[in-house]
Amino acid sequence: MTNEEQDTIETNETQDTTLPPTAVPANAKEVQKFTHAEALTNCRLDPSGRYAFAGAEDFGVYRWNLETGEKVVYRGVHDSWVRRIDFSNDGTHVFTSGWDGRVVVWEVEPKSVEEIALPVEKTSAGQAEQTDGEAGQQVVPEVELVVENPVRIIDAHRGFARWVHAGPNGKYVATCGNDKVIRLWDAKRWKLRKEFSGHGRHPYAVMIHPDGESLVSEDLMGEIFVWNAKTGHRTKELKSGMTGFDNKFQADMGGARDMAFNQNGSLVGCAGITNVVNSFAGQQDPIICIVDWESQEIACHLRTKSNSPGVAWGVRFHPEGYVVGAMGNQNGKGTVEFWSLAEAAADDSVEVKGESTGCEGSEDVKVEEEKKPREIKPFHVVEVDKPVRGIDFTKDGRRFIVACSDGSLRVYQI
Repeated sequence: MTNEEQDTIETNETQDTTLPPTAVPANAKEVQKFTHAEALTNCRLDPSGRYAFAGAEDFGVYRWNLETGEKVVYRGVHDSWVRRIDFSNDGTHVFTSGWDGRVVVWEVEPKSVEEIALPVEKTSAGQAEQTDGEAGQQVVPEVELVVENPVRIIDAHRGFARWVHAGPNGKYVATCGNDKVIRLWDAKRWKLRKEFSGHGRHPYAVMIHPDGESLVSEDLMGEIFVWNAKTGHRTKELKSGMTGFDNKFQADMGGARDMAFNQNGSLVGCAGITNVVNSFAGQQDPIICIVDWESQEIACHLRTKSNSPGVAWGVRFHPEGYVVGAMGNQNGKGTVEFWSLAEAAADDSVEVKGESTGCEGSEDVKVEEEKKPREIKPFHVVEVDKPVRGIDFTKDGRRFIVACSDGSLRVYQI
């Protein structure tokens, strides 16, 4: 481990390694923190749970070994932010999609990692500045571990390649971008298999359902589309409410920032914003929409505890059934919030909009108003001192990571 890694890892040395039989959100505590010089844009844990990956605003993708703290940078290919990271079905490859339109395939454990010496800062006199040891003692330059050779580069979309998702059976990978097209690729050869067109605005995310028969996508205007994966036909369209009109800039703004299925595919969560006032100043409300897959209707809207303006950057379904969201707030702080769908009683009553009288002698006709999704507040909130831009859980749900705007990647235990 280099001196740099040693200086950028903070660990809670007093953490209790004895875990309760079930995960308890109220016991969530930060146990480790890795730092980076630039703001992070998202984060993912690889399937083994050993590595945390994150994109950053310096266009790099970083991998931290959660056991040793070793930091590896994947760079030299993306020339813009990476906003989505996913993994091959067998866990050996990591996929990154960037705002440069590219999807890049890397090895999770690269066979070749280059050690590059970091430049030594110079004093005003032009001499190498001594930071350790006595005067005149030679300072060993710090090194950076770098991967510059990806397995494959795919020019996936014109404009931003906003999303990449590996399907559950390992056969296909789905992507979407600013060309308003959803694409389905062969996962082995990366040959284009099918295109799905119909979004009027930029699609932000696309997922292949666990059954492999359907896709679901969401766009800038908060529209959620369900597609038949075989025919390419759109089978359902939902208005999520993740949109709004920006009065200052006179523009429709909104859209989703993250998407996830629960373990059996019965629910899909869409995280984003709503009630836009001035999106560039962060004046909008975070929201998470939960879609019931069987009825293909929006079951509920998850709202934050404080109602603070901001963005819902992440959504995950915990193995024990509750929903977890990651928020970046306008006040420069963040939260990780927990909702219970089981404890939120659904109001199944039908509201009567009014009565309409037809011709003389006809019976009164009651017009049913479309039932609005119920709104649910969280049962627990974890406060974070910086805006949170991404979240991911280990398979057992006992640890999660968050990526923050100050460049920190934090590990929590519950």
